[in-house]
Amino acid sequence: MKKLIYILILALICVNAGNAQTTTSVTESKIPGLDGHTFPSMEHFRSSFVSTSLQANLGFGTTSLLKIGGIQIGDHEILSFEGKILFFSMEVQYQQRFNPWLAMFFSFSMTGRVGTDMSMILADGVNTISGGNIGWLIRIKQSKKFNLSGTVKITNLTGNFINVTEYFEDVINDVPDPTITKKIPSMSAGVGIQGAYAFNPMFGMQFHADYAIGESFERKGSIGYYSAGLMGDVDFMPEQDVPVGLALGYILTSAPDIVMSEGGVTHLMTGKLGYTGSKEFELGLQYTYYHLKLKSVDKKPSISTFALVLKFYF
Repeated sequence: MKKLIYILILALICVNAGNAQTTTSVTESKIPGLDGHTFPSMEHFRSSFVSTSLQANLGFGTTSLLKIGGIQIGDHEILSFEGKILFFSMEVQYQQRFNPWLAMFFSFSMTGRVGTDMSMILADGVNTISGGNIGWLIRIKQSKKFNLSGTVKITNLTGNFINVTEYFEDVINDVPDPTITKKIPSMSAGVGIQGAYAFNPMFGMQFHADYAIGESFERKGSIGYYSAGLMGDVDFMPEQDVPVGLALGYILTSAPDIVMSEGGVTHLMTGKLGYTGSKEFELGLQYTYYHLKLKSVDKKPSISTFALVLKFYF
């Protein structure tokens, strides 16, 4: 009889251990996805999924070697320099999911550029843009392989521009009240659409398109800002059991926090190498290459930036 009791107790222990292992193995991922595929998050590219998350991006980069033209006085040019310009960016964004089709997001960001030495600082100045946005993410359609959402948002930015060269030019040209420092606020309202498609658990694609209208840093009245992008990615975790993801994308944008005070349009070529082994967070390194119009340079310099992207899901 005692032997039978011992056998029953041992059987119950084994069943409980098996149930615990089964519960652990079926733990669902907090990272949203489609058809077994999870999509990477990237700087300058909003996700289409309604979820609760906290994302932080930290980036830096430099221009190619460039020549800054000086001030032309008669037949002579003064304050002409050669060097590089350093770019930096920081963004923190939180998104709160209220139900399966609605989420609210808000963010704070700071971007800027400054010369790598004193001569470049004197020639191009110190330029920073800070602020944030608040808005709603609304799911429009979702199926096994496809997700489509829309956004409505308000953006409030403040540009701080310090330019010694422009100050001297204003003094020489007798411009009233010349100043080295300019602080210019800018507010805009916009709408957008984001989508994701999973070909299979390994391959996926994302796209977005945004349009906003608001104040210009050049103070030329209202201006329209637009951005559109397409990105493809591969995740080796589902089929190869390797926690590595790769993404490659293209973005066309006139966003003021990217093109700074000069305006215009820029084309971003971007790629990301990420860790995909977690069910609660994303971690990756993003590389972006583009050309940007600068008032202080005749030709558009090439810019290379790196960004660390970290995102937690709750």
